[in-house]
Amino acid sequence: MISPCHSGMNYKQRKEMIAKFNALQIQAVVFDFDGVLADSVPIKDDALESLVEMEMPGKGPQARVLWNQTRGIFRRERIKMIFREVLGIALENDPLDRLVARYKDSIYQRTLFAPPIAGSLEYLQSWPLIPSYVVSAAPQEEVVEIIQGRDIHRFFRGIFGGPTKKESLLAEVIRREQCQARELLFIGDSDSDHRAAVAVGASFLGVVATGCPNPFPPDCRIVADLTGLADIVADWWNSVSV
Repeated sequence: MISPCHSGMNYKQRKEMIAKFNALQIQAVVFDFDGVLADSVPIKDDALESLVEMEMPGKGPQARVLWNQTRGIFRRERIKMIFREVLGIALENDPLDRLVARYKDSIYQRTLFAPPIAGSLEYLQSWPLIPSYVVSAAPQEEVVEIIQGRDIHRFFRGIFGGPTKKESLLAEVIRREQCQARELLFIGDSDSDHRAAVAVGASFLGVVATGCPNPFPPDCRIVADLTGLADIVADWWNSVSV
């Protein structure tokens, strides 16, 4: 973790931050990656549509719809499902492996350099007192490589990916931090993220970019980006129903 002494704060600012931290009930923050830390969702949507179009022209838009409806599910399972449901192709392991590899090759560099979601870097750089984690449905090795390549790995106590289900990963973070489930805040952008948080009893903040449909239930708190996230975390229990 990074000491607040290294974030450009004077003594008064550090003292105020520590006092605020001592009053917090959120003890750990977990971020999804795509659409929460990086504006990479369109990159992956376009890549999937292109992958399907190469196999069966004209089916890309239909595949994209199902792809978006299954966000948060491990990539291999999603691609297999889309080829079965949209193209009527039951993929065996070898052709599925080749498609997954082609998909990864088409997104890796662009995801590495995708713009950060507004406010995400500001939070990570200036609010180091609460441990942060990443929980993604992307393959474990890949999400670690991407986050290291973006040079933000130092901000996280742990980086976790698929194929382990998100609810299991959230439960592991709760165990590591030895906190109550509701003291963990999971920030995600898909209905599956919300369901994973509910499954373990964690708090949840949804990210819904401006102009995008809201996939969350009416009682779920949402933001357009992570601007002002430190204040949201600090004031969490004053702004949501307990």
